[in-house]
Parts: sequence; structure tokens; C-alpha cells
Amino acid sequence: MKIYCSARPFHRQQGVVLFVALIAMVLLSLAGIALVRSVDTTTSVASNIAFRQGSVGPINQAIEDAIWNLFRSPPPHVISLQNQNDVAHGYFAILQPGEQANGVPNVLAGDYNTMLAKYSGAGLPAVIPDPTTKMEVRAVIERVCSGAGAGPWLVSIGNCDTLPPKVSPAGTDNKYKPIPLPPIPNFRVTVRVDLPNSNTVSHAQAFVR
Repeated sequence: MKIYCSARPFHRQQGVVLFVALIAMVLLSLAGIALVRSVDTTTSVASNIAFRQGSVGPINQAIEDAIWNLFRSPPPHVISLQNQNDVAHGYFAILQPGEQANGVPNVLAGDYNTMLAKYSGAGLPAVIPDPTTKMEVRAVIERVCSGAGAGPWLVSIGNCDTLPPKVSPAGTDNKYKPIPLPPIPNFRVTVRVDLPNSNTVSHAQAFVR
């Protein structure tokens, strides 16, 4: 019987397969993290859009309430003394100091906790959250006037943004004494809608007269 033996050289294992597997695992992990972040971003954007659309109704209602308090409520109006502040109804007879660059009053600016401290400290009306959406709506009415001191502040063309009185263009052959018409001031209503325990906030403004 003949026995044949063949000797093959022993090759040391280089670990190339393991190295490639590790790289593949790292790439899969990065892909998974990117996917999770993409889903989170999409969810956040969708939530913000939904909040913005959902806040339109409360904002419109707050503006309508301001118009009612200023003009449409039975005389005397809810805000009857427009030459002085009425913080109990969220009304200021002059523009408040510290206004932000975007026109938001100081009491409605900042993050939720900062705004809440300023809003409550100013004595403005308490907010009742919506029982369904949990949204909190705050509104401030400012007459577009400037002034100093404690008031009251009278309306004049010099210190208020006013609507020019409407005068009939009709003429007459007889001399007449024109009827003096008082200047009509503009009012700015600023509304802030918050969703507590989140960074979601929406501002809106309207000018009424």
C-alpha cells in the first residue's frame, strides 16, 4: 500500500472578513440612525403644521372677542374708557415698552415660562385652556398711540396712528362752518397660542378701528 502525503503551507488568518463585517454593521447603524431622525423630523413638521392650522380658529375668536369688547358690546362697551389701561380685559391705551422686533408686545414674547411670568405679573386676564386641544390663547389689545406718565392719554393726530376723518366732498354756495370730526385711532390685537409642555407657539396680529 502506498500512502501519499501532501504538505500545504499554513496561512495565518488575516481577519479581513471580520473587518468587512464590522464596517457593514457601522454603515447599517448609521443608516438606522438617519432613518430615525428623518422620521422624527417629519413627525415634528407635521405636528407644527397641524398646530398652526388648529390655532386659526382660536386666533379668529380672540380677535372677534377684542372687537366685541371695543365696539360691538352694548353701551357702555366692555372697554368703555379707551383713554386709560384696562388690564383686566387685556387692554392698553398706548403701545407698551419693550416691544420685540417682530412687533410682539413684551408680555407675549419669549419662551412659555418667561411669557407666563410676565403675563401674570402684568395682571392680564387668566387663561382657560381648551379642554380638547389643551391650547392656551392669550390676547393683548393696544391702541396705537404713544404717551408718557400714568394716563389717561387722549387721542390726537400727533401721538396716535389715526384714521383720517371722512369728510364729504360735496360743496355748497353758502358759507358753512365745518363740523369738527374727532380722529379715529387704530387698535392692534396681538394673539399668542401655546401648547404647554412643547416648544410650539403661534403669534398673530390684526389692526382694527
